[in-house]
Amino acid sequence: MRYIIRFANENDLSGLCSIRNNRALFIHYLKKFMNKEIYLLIAEQNSIILGFGLLKIKGTLHPKLSDLYVKEEYRGNGIGSDLIRCRENIARNLGYTEIYVSVDPIENPKMVKLIKKHSYETISDPYIKKAIFYDSDGSSYDKTYQRIDLKKILN
Repeated sequence: MRYIIRFANENDLSGLCSIRNNRALFIHYLKKFMNKEIYLLIAEQNSIILGFGLLKIKGTLHPKLSDLYVKEEYRGNGIGSDLIRCRENIARNLGYTEIYVSVDPIENPKMVKLIKKHSYETISDPYIKKAIFYDSDGSSYDKTYQRIDLKKILN
């Protein structure tokens, strides 16, 4: 399967919203991207967005992978892995030596398996967290969920 991975821009809003219908959230991400606090990448084929992923940068703190999503019909083609590698390369090029990710091991065991395939190691016991989530129509809701933290040393 042939596709490209690139930085998202304002012209991608409708395609991003076809994956997660939350225009305000993506506008927020794009504003943070302008300040280099977030790097929003998309996987694209023939102007169709197949998936996206975020790299969050908080000052001198270590970067964090966030919001990896690939449309279900395109999963299993290496898109998620390529989005992970691209975000790691950005962090490496910015001079970071470590990168982190937090995953819900109960709701997303496939992500835990994928991230461990990329040499991330678990650095925390499972813990409970509360956050605001957005469903596919963009509605927000509070949720309590379990997390584990993983880390990778960037070579």
